Amino acid sequence: SDVKAALERRSDLAQIHYAYVLRTVTEPGVWTDADRRGYYAWFARAREWAGGKSFRNFLDAIETESLAGLTDTEKLALETLGIRKPYVPPPLPQPEGPGRKWTTEAVLAAAETGLAAGRDFEHGRRSFAAARCVVCHRFGDDGGATGPDLTQAGGRFQLRDMVEAIIEPSKVVSDQYKASIVQTITGKVVTGRIVAESPERIVVSTDPEDASKAVEIPRAEIEEIIPSAASLMPAGLLDQLSEAEVLDLLAYTLSRGNRRDARFRKQ
Repeated sequence: SDVKAALERRSDLAQIHYAYVLRTVTEPGVWTDADRRGYYAWFARAREWAGGKSFRNFLDAIETESLAGLTDTEKLALETLGIRKPYVPPPLPQPEGPGRKWTTEAVLAAAETGLAAGRDFEHGRRSFAAARCVVCHRFGDDGGATGPDLTQAGGRFQLRDMVEAIIEPSKVVSDQYKASIVQTITGKVVTGRIVAESPERIVVSTDPEDASKAVEIPRAEIEEIIPSAASLMPAGLLDQLSEAEVLDLLAYTLSRGNRRDARFRKQ
């Protein structure tokens, strides 16, 4: 690609400068898939250069900033199309339990007296992973891209909205994350999130826990596309968690990554 060639023809320092400048280019239509692939492949090569931890942190910061102007769907498309390496979660901790059948009202009732203070940030991080939230949702510098980034969720959602989104994921589904049911002229049915489309084809991400699983469908083979009323996010994700795990997970998610949030004050 043009981007790959432009980077590789220059000295190491010039390459870093070009990568740094290109991170701000987000206008629609400027990047081709080949350009994106060349750009993000460069980060993998540059991380092998000598430079120590601070150098790699600098590269990580450039790459993170390059994604800031993209929508969550565009970020997912980068992984689905193989432009960026899909997120692979580390081994996840098991829920501590004992669990129960959590309802929205039950969680809100527990939160009314248990969320104001005394929560545990690290236990919340653990619970976020044990409930498999981290597989699909980015929080801070970790997590998948198939669901919305939750780092700033505490500034966008009220507690009830957050709880309802977890307990009743199909109650309200944003258009950006809505699944589609694609039926082909041969009778094949594919359900998932459309992450890329052109006049010739569409690409459907079919597994919310694995961005690399996708189906490419030529438009000539499509009979109809129907919006799905069901969320790709499964219900019951909290049902294996104890009350302490649920409350710490909520505090962690609402904290925007701030360990000094009032919810973590010792009682």
